[in-house]
Amino acid sequence: MEADCYVVVDVLRATTTLATMFSAGVTDVVVAASEAEAREIAKRDGRLLCGEVNGLAPEGFDYGNSPLEIREASPAGKPAVLFTTNGTRAFCAVAGQGRVLAGALANLEAVATAAAEHETIAIVCAGNAGGRRFALEDFATAAEIVQRVLVHSRGADTGDAAGLAIETAGYEDWIAASLPQQTDKSARALRASVHGRRTAEIGFGGDVHFAAQRNTSLAVPEVVAFGDGWARLENRA
Repeated sequence: MEADCYVVVDVLRATTTLATMFSAGVTDVVVAASEAEAREIAKRDGRLLCGEVNGLAPEGFDYGNSPLEIREASPAGKPAVLFTTNGTRAFCAVAGQGRVLAGALANLEAVATAAAEHETIAIVCAGNAGGRRFALEDFATAAEIVQRVLVHSRGADTGDAAGLAIETAGYEDWIAASLPQQTDKSARALRASVHGRRTAEIGFGGDVHFAAQRNTSLAVPEVVAFGDGWARLENRA
């Protein structure tokens, strides 16, 4: 759909990693649509080479697509390039159509506040298998972003997909309605999703847990330039 603002969501793990990169002080990030493009950009521009293929960092990459790894690496003051199986391609697909932001639970409030400045908003779920398959974790994250946008833009209309999404988000009484214990639906969705289980199985359960935490970052990663097969993001918080 046409929109003034597009929020790309790949919560496991590209957009969580992007939010964490900027919180860690990375100056800017080029997202690439292919591994070859990422390698070329990193070599040409002297950027940190980050990302994954099938969840793991390819040979020669400086870092994987792990927000926890990036947070511990202290990359402040350095530029980076990121390639991932799903998320970075989604950025390249919508770059130039409007304002394009990276959204995750990690920067939920910051990105929702920024998106709410616009009249029409489209949330782009990166999905799995190169965007060809539905991803429960992205859907649940999109739902929370919609809910927070509606807090800032009360009375705004929602499309059918957004309306369905917000029915799935938030909290529910897990034991009994009269008891205070509650289970976070979105966190459960991340852990229970096909991609969440796969990510944990290959050794990144900590990333899944981290990606389910809200507002660990104040960053608003935004596409500021783009070309064939790439888009460059800066923090416009």
